[in-house]
Amino acid sequence: MAEQSGRLAEVTGHWLPRMEAAGIPSATAKAVTERTGTWERWCATWSAEAERHIELGEAAEAAGHAITAGEHYARASLFYHFANFMFFDDLDQKTRANEAKIAVYRRAAPLLSPPAARAEVPFEGGHLRGYLRRPGIGEVGAVLLIPGSDSTKEEFPALEEVFLKRGLATFSLDGPGQGEGRSAGPLRADISTAVEAALAYLEAHGIARRTVVLVGMAFGGHLALRAGATVGGLAGIASINGFHDLGAIVDQFPPVYRDNMGFALGGDSAEDTVDRARAFTLAGTPAPDCPILVFHGAHDKIFPPSEAEHTAVWAEGRADLRILPDGNHVCNNVPWAYRPATADWARDAILSQR
Repeated sequence: MAEQSGRLAEVTGHWLPRMEAAGIPSATAKAVTERTGTWERWCATWSAEAERHIELGEAAEAAGHAITAGEHYARASLFYHFANFMFFDDLDQKTRANEAKIAVYRRAAPLLSPPAARAEVPFEGGHLRGYLRRPGIGEVGAVLLIPGSDSTKEEFPALEEVFLKRGLATFSLDGPGQGEGRSAGPLRADISTAVEAALAYLEAHGIARRTVVLVGMAFGGHLALRAGATVGGLAGIASINGFHDLGAIVDQFPPVYRDNMGFALGGDSAEDTVDRARAFTLAGTPAPDCPILVFHGAHDKIFPPSEAEHTAVWAEGRADLRILPDGNHVCNNVPWAYRPATADWARDAILSQR
């Protein structure tokens, strides 16, 4: 019981700002957590809250209130997302919540403003899935959003809004090992082929790669930079609380994140996970030939700010390094500080190509 209560406190204490930044008010998240009581009931309780919001969405849709319905469905998807977020005790429950998240977000997507078009990107004999949203009048380019180790495209609607308001289309993609990309196996260190496939999809929809900025969150920040070492012609790359060398810091992770690494990397044991983590490094790879933004929170307890400093050195003078003194992991406690700044930087990087 002590371990369960410790895990509950660890997840809510560390990731409550992330829930709020994603679109769940902190008061609501706290209320659901209080109803949870013990960690073993986490996934079931958050899934039940998701079902309540689906019912609200269905009532709104039946009344002809499409925008409201879309908001309820998107919020339900977030509740399912956090139901299975960092929950590795019962993988059957985790899988069911993840599948429900995907299904209800598909209902939300066409009702969002602007709508999210579901994309299937050919990849290694199968497909990667994503969502493309376009701002309409005044579009200047696009950002390709790359999730982290236990994040997926369905978590990003609120983040997408920041870019859309600035004339940037958003393409949120589940890469290999992420969300629907789990069918391609665990996370891999080099996702350049997946990024190339996504860029080909965007080009087929009239968005040239020279007007695309990769934006990666946490683990995705590292993946974006690593892919940029071989993917050329981009307007820029933004890494938000990424890392330089996972193998150097994996032993320092809090318990719940060590469990996350085992699941995400497909490790059979703690030792195997550490071995797999060593492949995730920027050392020995060339820096991308485009502008780089490195945002980091000074109080990140998972990827220390020294990882951002190492990344800036690796970037050989191309990186704009910004460490937010009050920021936590992915700076979700100060989204007003990093999100608009990242979107403005991306817009400026794209416009400089014209």
